[in-house]
Parts: sequence; C-alpha cells; structure tokens
Amino acid sequence: MAPVASPRILEKPVLLMHDRTGDAAALRLLSAERSEEIFPILLEEVVKIGFPRALVLEVDFENGEVKATASLNCDKNEIERFRTSLWARDNPIMAVLQGLNAGVLPNPSGKGASFYAYPMIYRSRTRCWEAERERREDCLAVQNARLSRHLPLEGQICTACGMRAYATLLLAQLGKERDSARLDQLGNLAERANNYLARLFKIEHYFNRMRDMEVTISRLSAVMQSMADPVIFTDDQHRVVIQNRAAERFFRVPEGIGDGGRRAVELNNLLFSAALSSMMVSGKDSSRDLTLVDVMEGEEVLFEAVCAPTQSADGTRTGMVTVMRDVTDLRRADMEVRANLDKLRIAEEIVRQERDRLNLVIENVGDPIIVADNSAKIVLLDTLAKELFGISEGSKHPQVMKNLAKLDAYLTAFTFSFADKDNRSLRLYNPSSQSEVEYAARSGKIYDARGQVSYTVTVLRDFTAWRKLEQLQMERRMLEIEKFAATGKLAGTIAHEINNPMEAIKNAIYILGEKVGPESRQVYDVLKNETERVTRIVRQMLGLYRNVVQFDSFDINGVVEDTLALFARPLAKAGIVVDKRLGELPAFKGSGDQFRQLLSNLVVNSRDSMNSGGKLVIRTRAIRSMDGLRRWVSLSVVDTGCGISREIQKSMFEPFVTTKGGKGTGLGLWIVKGIVENHTGRIRVRSVIGKGTIINLLFPIST
Repeated sequence: MAPVASPRILEKPVLLMHDRTGDAAALRLLSAERSEEIFPILLEEVVKIGFPRALVLEVDFENGEVKATASLNCDKNEIERFRTSLWARDNPIMAVLQGLNAGVLPNPSGKGASFYAYPMIYRSRTRCWEAERERREDCLAVQNARLSRHLPLEGQICTACGMRAYATLLLAQLGKERDSARLDQLGNLAERANNYLARLFKIEHYFNRMRDMEVTISRLSAVMQSMADPVIFTDDQHRVVIQNRAAERFFRVPEGIGDGGRRAVELNNLLFSAALSSMMVSGKDSSRDLTLVDVMEGEEVLFEAVCAPTQSADGTRTGMVTVMRDVTDLRRADMEVRANLDKLRIAEEIVRQERDRLNLVIENVGDPIIVADNSAKIVLLDTLAKELFGISEGSKHPQVMKNLAKLDAYLTAFTFSFADKDNRSLRLYNPSSQSEVEYAARSGKIYDARGQVSYTVTVLRDFTAWRKLEQLQMERRMLEIEKFAATGKLAGTIAHEINNPMEAIKNAIYILGEKVGPESRQVYDVLKNETERVTRIVRQMLGLYRNVVQFDSFDINGVVEDTLALFARPLAKAGIVVDKRLGELPAFKGSGDQFRQLLSNLVVNSRDSMNSGGKLVIRTRAIRSMDGLRRWVSLSVVDTGCGISREIQKSMFEPFVTTKGGKGTGLGLWIVKGIVENHTGRIRVRSVIGKGTIINLLFPIST
C-alpha cells in the first residue's frame, strides 16, 4: 500500500525553528512514525531551503494514474496540470520517472517559473527478511538500488515478500536564477527522506501482514469453533495443537468427571492416535471410520475421520487437519434407506402391473387417445392415434402432417387455457379410409400436488355415423314441422275464408236482435252464442302455431348448427357461402323446436332471396343493455340477397304476405313473429334493395 499524504498541507510554510540546519531536517524526518508523515515534513523543508512551491506526485500502480498526493503553496489548477498516467510516454514527468534522473520540467504554457523534478522510488541496499532468509537475490529494493538508467514501473512488486513498491516525484518550483548548491541540497534532502520512507514503508508492510495474519487466524478459529463436527490440528508427532469445542467433548477430561470418564478420554486419544499413525503409514487413506466414546453420555459414536496434511512453503509436512463427521445417524438412515428400497421395489412392481393393465385398456378402447405433458408435447399415443398422426411411419404423408399440425394447435390452446375440460370438433384425414373424418375431441387435465397441469388426455371419437343418424332425425323432424306449417297454412286458409262470412253473419244477428220478440229470445240467444263459439274456433285455427309448449333450457348455438347442417346441401347447391360466427352464450330457457322453426323460415327466405348465390352470415352473441342491468341473446341472420322494399317491410310480418308469388304461403315471417313474441323478444330489420337484408332478434336472459 502506497503512502498517502494530505494534499495542500499548508498554504504557507510554518517555521517552527528559524535556523534549522540539514541535521535538523534529518531529525524531523527521523521523528516520523508513519510513511504518510514523510511528505509533509519534506515539503516544508524544501520550501525552507528557498523553493517557493513544492508538491509530490505519486504513481498509483492499480490504475496507472500519476497525481499529486501532497503539496505546499500550490493552487488546484497547478496541481491538476501535473496529473498524467503511466502510459503517457511522451510526458516529461514520465521521462524523469523512467530515467531516474532529476531534471527541469519544461513549462507547457511558456509562462511562469519551471519546476525541478527529483524521482524517489522504493530502494535499499539491504535485502528484505524473506530474501535474506532464503538467500535470494530477487529483492525489489536491492534491484531498484542497482538501477542506473531505467525503471520498470510495470513490475514494482517484490517476488520475495510480495510487497508492492512506491514511485514518487518531488517537484520544486525554481526561481529566476538556478542555484546549483540549492539543487544539491534539495537532492540530499530527497535522498534522506527516501531512505526513511523506504524503511517506514517496509515496516508498515510487515505490520499489515502481521495484522492480516492475526485477522485470518481469528477468522479460522471462529470458523473452527462454530463447526458442529470435531476438528483437530496435530503436529508431525500427532500431538494436538488446537481443537474445537466439539472435539474437546471426546478428547479432554471435563471437570468433575469420574475415573470412568478419564479412562474413556484416554481410550479416545489412543484410538485417534492409532488411526492417524495408520493413515500416515499407508499414505493412501484420507478417511477412516473411528468409534469413540461420548464422555458425557457414555455412548459409542461412529465417526468418519477425514484427514488432510499441512505443509510448509518448501513442501515439508508440518502436521495434520482432521475433521470427524458423526455418521451414527447416517448409518441408521442407511439401514432405513435399504429397507425403503425393498419396499420401493415392491411398489414399482405393482405400478408396472397397473401400467400394463392401463396400456391394455387403452389399446382396446377403440378410439384414438393422446396424452401430452404440461408443455403440450405428445408423450403417449395408442395404436389408432399413431395411425392418424404418422408417429409409427418412416415417411409421413402430407395429409398426416396436417393432422399433426392441427393436433398441436389444439393441444397448445387447451393446455394453456383455464378450462378443465374441452369438447371440440376436429376434421382429420384418416389414412385407412383415405378420406377426411370429423372427430369429436374430448380433453381433460391431470393436476399435480401443487395444482399445476401435469398431463392432458384427449380422446378422439368418430361421429360420422352418429352425425348421419342425427341428420336423418333432423330431416324427419323438419318434415314434421313442414307438415305442421302446411296444416297451419290449410287451416289458416280455411279459417280466412270462413271468417268473412262469419263476420257478416255476426252483423246480421246483431241487427236482427232488435226485431226479435220475447217468444223468440231464447232461440236468438242460442244462435248468438254458437256464432261466437264458431268465431273463436276460427281464431284458434288462425293461431294454430301458437300451441302451448313447455319451455326448457337449450343451446341456441346447437340449434344453429343443426339447422345449418340440415340446409347445408340446398345452400351449397344454390352457391351460397355460410359464415357462422357463434359466440359464447349462457343457458337460455325456451322452446328449441320453435327456434328451429324460426331459424328454418329465416334461412329459407334468405336462400330464396339469393338466386345467383351469395353469402349467408349467422351470428350469435350475448350483450348487455346500456344500463348494465339486463342481458340479451342476439341472433342475427344476414344475407346478400335482393333485399326488401320499404312498403313490404311495413307488412312483412302479417299473415299471407309474400313476394314469392305462388311459391310462398305468406305465413313464414308471421310464424317467426309469433315465436319471438312467445319468448318476449324483439325484431329489428334493415334491408337495402340489391344489397341484402339483416334480421336481428333479441331475447332477454332471465336471471
């Protein structure tokens, strides 16, 4: 560590003695007890000689910086002017340090007085204690003393004692005239100060080393005492040098112990010495089992003694460090582990049997099964799944690769979703039938003990035959609905034809009532009541579709899917593209059959309005009212057909209003209106001639 002096020690020299000679300066330097005190005394003496300003530049070997560490009568700007680094080879300051020759530094500004520079480095003609003891000639102080021309600043570390040296430069401002005698006096003073500085610097180095060694010993002692295992340091004769408190429990006789305890301690020491001697003779073993007696408890304790030799700098063995690990509980644990290992093997056999049974069940399920981990990577496939996704094939078919891509997308979406289960439709290519098959993917998640997803299991079920059966049932149901509509049409037509004469009869009976006498009043009342009954029957026939039905919860999106599946072929044949936009809907209470009839009428009307093809959009969603208190289910049917004129829009929901000529009955939208009203819904219609029609139905959700 380089000496540190306070910068700008004194603004003006303080003269304690007016007639101080060179011997007085030497006495002042000799009285310094620390290296930091040398530079202030030196600067005061330099000013006393007759130099107006003086400062000391010091080399920092850590970062290569050269800066002032002490100054007298110098301002900050002047101090900063002399700051440089070891790598500034062209700087005159570095030239003086490297050459070790005192000289005058040129003034870079060309104004003001110049400074005389005198180098001071760590040097001595006496070798350090380490070099003297080992009779080495590589002491840095001696090598620096022998230098005459060049100073290697990059390697100022003593290889014998490891001390980092110092390198300084004493600068003194010259007056107008240079006095050689004064410069010689400055050189003698600097050399004397350097000798004292080198001696103090070396003393401080040894003091710091001794203090560091004491700190290290204290730390090692604290670490050793804090260890729960016994630790023992022995010399080359196996005599104990130091041991921690855990070792004293076995190798030191405690106070107040009886003869039995003393004999136990003697036995422990004898066993320990024998173990050390055996390991020393063999030269191979670094650890050995050792059984000692716990003096306080009187129980045997099994230790594993681990030894490591200590050596001096020249490689001579000086002793042994022994750490004894209590392995009594470890041996007991080893026996328990062996017993648990046997149990584990039995459990493993049971698990293997269960796994084989599960594999047998999976192979005989008859549906493709896929098991994926928590990162959506496939870990298990049954035989049918391998056929679908080409895992067992050497070269994969392009269609099979598409199947694998669809499966990866589905597994990723399900694995990282919040849903525990999922049912979705996947259309995959079946290599056996060489055709695309629609599968119903049913997936579930398996969680670990922390509640994290561990695996996902997906079962693919071929619903082709089921879909065909469902379609046939749907077609039969729609035929029944059409028969019902035809019956309603016929009943409506008949009721409409009967209603007009009945109105005339009612009017005639009403007029006739004023002319009927008391003797014919009974007959008149019968005629009037029966006429009213016939009128009610006609009205019931006109409202035939309003039969009372039971409301129940059903899936509106499922009704849309079923209806579009029924009309898929007619729509495709007509060149109509269907766009389904089905949102997530809550449970809805109503009549599913009536909704099928409603949607069928709207789809048929949209199809008939697009003679040259077009696009049909079916959209469902759940919305909230502006006040946020009520919720609605929205069902929209959008087509790109011919549109509806404003005149027709005013009466389009009335019975027998049609724009299809002889093809239509005029009852479809009337039935739609009645079903919407039965469900307390609303109808909104927007249509533009030549562009298309939007029919939006809103139904309230009961909470």
